[in-house]
Amino acid sequence: MPSVSVVITTYNRAVLLPSAIESAKNAATDPEVIVVDDCSTDDTPEVCAKIQGIRYVRLITNSGLSHARNTGIAKSSSEFIAFLDDDDLRLPGSLDKQLRAITVDDSLALCYGQALIGDARRQLPTGEIYPPKCPQGDIFWKLLEDNFIPMPSVLARKSRLLEAGGFNTDLNLIEDWDMWLRLCEHYAVTALSEPVAIHRKASAVSGQMCSNSAAICKQALHVQQFALNRTRARAATGRQRRHAQREFRNRVYDILMTEATNSIHEGNTKSARENMFDAFRYRPFRTFATGRLLWLLKGH
Repeated sequence: MPSVSVVITTYNRAVLLPSAIESAKNAATDPEVIVVDDCSTDDTPEVCAKIQGIRYVRLITNSGLSHARNTGIAKSSSEFIAFLDDDDLRLPGSLDKQLRAITVDDSLALCYGQALIGDARRQLPTGEIYPPKCPQGDIFWKLLEDNFIPMPSVLARKSRLLEAGGFNTDLNLIEDWDMWLRLCEHYAVTALSEPVAIHRKASAVSGQMCSNSAAICKQALHVQQFALNRTRARAATGRQRRHAQREFRNRVYDILMTEATNSIHEGNTKSARENMFDAFRYRPFRTFATGRLLWLLKGH
């Protein structure tokens, strides 16, 4: 039995996929690499047929990331599973390090680490590292404020993923945060405070599902509410719940205002206005920055 299974979900990224597969092979000692093709319409099947040492699973209909990841979990033969998108990369030896970290305690549900942020065009590190710090142990309430666990950095126990019911197939965005919250409600986690993966940064032209910040933020609000409605959060004080909601909305506001500022510099005033007013809906009393952006928009 392999020490770790790496589930790579893919859809119409035959050009990028081989690099993701190679990085997975180099991330652990003799890993099981499972490629779940979510019914690609490009030459992904032909590309995978030429790659040795992988298990290729092709879905008959395009069903989304959650279903594809759940299929990979079901097909895996290891107790420890890592997830990798077809446009992200694993760093050499990273999974061996995480495997050592998570196996010291049977109560740990997952191990995560930092991700180097790669540019959308060539996946080259930009110098940005996320998250800057990696909380460990009981991180449920911290995680409710912000999803600081990069998807390609996770190594999880298969038994805990199955116990949680797998990824929520009703979600087409932020399904990873939903899963981490469900696991962290009951179990502790560990982390490596070092980069273990390269996460390709989304942009408006990168062809990634996560390139629409407004849609992500809207879906994230629903995911946070799901978690607040579960047993552990319902048992908490109103003050603790409100704090998590406030911190989350502050985070969303900052993301959308950053997107609005970038859009202004790119000359896309329509996008800037949309992001700005979405931000204002989340934090209507933070008017100074909004007023400044309105002033900048007048110059365009």
